[in-house]
Amino acid sequence: MVIIKPFVAKRSRVELIPLIDTFFLLLAFFVFSVFSLSMQEGLRVDLPTATTSAPSKEESLTISVAADGAVLVQQEAVPLASLAAALRQHRAGLVRPPLVLINADRAVSHGVVMSVLDAVRQADLTRVSFQTRSDQP
Repeated sequence: MVIIKPFVAKRSRVELIPLIDTFFLLLAFFVFSVFSLSMQEGLRVDLPTATTSAPSKEESLTISVAADGAVLVQQEAVPLASLAAALRQHRAGLVRPPLVLINADRAVSHGVVMSVLDAVRQADLTRVSFQTRSDQP
């Protein structure tokens, strides 16, 4: 006579190796996504495109020029006539002169952008960058 042993259920196991791999993958994803974010302090404008544009990671002073010609420094409206004085005031508290980011809408006339650039030069700020959208996918 054959005696059949009763079925004994095996205790289930949690496989830790795939779980650890999954957590490291999620950690790497979030770390890379946080580092790829950049802080934009300008007004939302329609930027022109450029194939050689690259993000900047240093202290900056953002000047935005809206489509209607309104000028904003760090999101504060400033008349174009007193822009140089406002830039000198922003520079006064800094040890090193900041990088000036000119964030002009594509519909703004060239003369307004040149007036802004002239005010930047009057404030003795020599490091200037024009913001563009990347044309690359």
